[in-house]
Amino acid sequence: MKYLREFLTITILLFLVVSCEDFSLDLDVKNLEHPNDDILTSDPVALTATASGILNNWFMAVHNYYGPGMAMQTMADISTCSWGNAGMKDLSSEPRVAFNNKSSYGNNVTNSYFNSLYSVLSDGNTIVAAAEKGTEFDEPELVKMMGKVAQAFSVGYLSLVFDRVWLSDENGVVGDGPVSYKEGMEYALKKLDDAIAIAKSSGVDVPDTWLPGGFGGNATFVQFLNSMGARMLVGNVRNSAQKANISWDRVLAYTKSGLDADFEIFMDDNTWYDQAPKTFLVYPGWGRVDMRVVHMMDPNTPDYWTEDMVSVDSSTSDDARLAMDYQYLSSNNFRPTRGKYHFSNQRYARLDDYITDWIMNVVEFSASENDMYRAEALLNKGDVAAAAAVINAGTRTTRGNLPAVEANADAVYKAIHYERMVEFAYTGMGIGFFEMRKEDLLQKGTLLHFPVPGKALEAIPEDYYTFGGTQGVAGEDYSTGGWR
Repeated sequence: MKYLREFLTITILLFLVVSCEDFSLDLDVKNLEHPNDDILTSDPVALTATASGILNNWFMAVHNYYGPGMAMQTMADISTCSWGNAGMKDLSSEPRVAFNNKSSYGNNVTNSYFNSLYSVLSDGNTIVAAAEKGTEFDEPELVKMMGKVAQAFSVGYLSLVFDRVWLSDENGVVGDGPVSYKEGMEYALKKLDDAIAIAKSSGVDVPDTWLPGGFGGNATFVQFLNSMGARMLVGNVRNSAQKANISWDRVLAYTKSGLDADFEIFMDDNTWYDQAPKTFLVYPGWGRVDMRVVHMMDPNTPDYWTEDMVSVDSSTSDDARLAMDYQYLSSNNFRPTRGKYHFSNQRYARLDDYITDWIMNVVEFSASENDMYRAEALLNKGDVAAAAAVINAGTRTTRGNLPAVEANADAVYKAIHYERMVEFAYTGMGIGFFEMRKEDLLQKGTLLHFPVPGKALEAIPEDYYTFGGTQGVAGEDYSTGGWR
């Protein structure tokens, strides 16, 4: 993969190109250097080109090396890695400490992510405004739908990760300042529902040049949007107490109209590629599967590598996926001085075809992920038997060859969590972190969301702040205790 081979060169170059990292919180600024903005923002050819790049720009922002994906996976003890890249060592070391949110911090964990998603939002606002004022697009409903998707996905993924967000839409700035992640998600889901409505009423397909891989047909794309609604709605809570505030009826509605088959995107290793989690957390010599997850599949394997341990034998499991999707490694290449708790005897091997060929379809949203949101909604609505039936018809039995789960609330709850850790933790960014956060399982001191990036704070300007360790509000900004 050329992006892996050229990693060090690109890293040096990116440190030199600082202007693209600037961020302005004035979301309604006239471009005085180009007074023909009104003409440019009504050009159907240019705006259609903007719409064509919406999904790619969103995907590349959330799956990029320069983003929070890898750190969040290791913070959640799903993957483990002691390397200093992408904030993994700093944010997953024990005991947990506060995130270094200063603009001088060497790891670009949140800054590019923040800026890139606001760029997606800006593009979405522009094309929705153009569509609503009557710009003569060849397919106006397709363009408008993509604008709504941009608004939904950008603000949704900002809300999932940060403590607060700034909102704007086709009519300009929304509100007088930043809003909470809760309000941000409500905005995102409203825009998502608008996109779903447009897609259903118009019947438009997303062209393969906009979404490569063969999954842009109208019916499938509508399913994908509904499943994304469930993902964002369930994943946005910061602690288990907040689960009571989730609209489980809304989650159930999204999942009933959601994916019934895996949703894939074609990676061409040029415009589309997945660096986090599908490359750096699975590539040999990089991330490994955390021992906690291995222990879930094989209770005879320890869930934590202690300082006195030298090696761990190969694991066995009733779950067929341990042999299919994971690879035993008899030694470790992490530095013991950084803590043996980073060690693991397994790596995730299910993506080996991707990290060998680089050019192929990969799963962004699995049908199993949609199933588990549906089962969780049913469980929280009191229909335990129906929740168990969803689980037993899915990957637990079809891939894992595990026995059917009993129609018992505790057993169903544990089965849902298990599938999220084992089956699809390496598909969409942050899935495992959002699950561990929701269930109060993140280790003590782990930040529950990121602060607004330090560079943006300097631009506002606003005083520095951060979360993690003991900084922030206990249980809302950082974990007060988790799985160990």
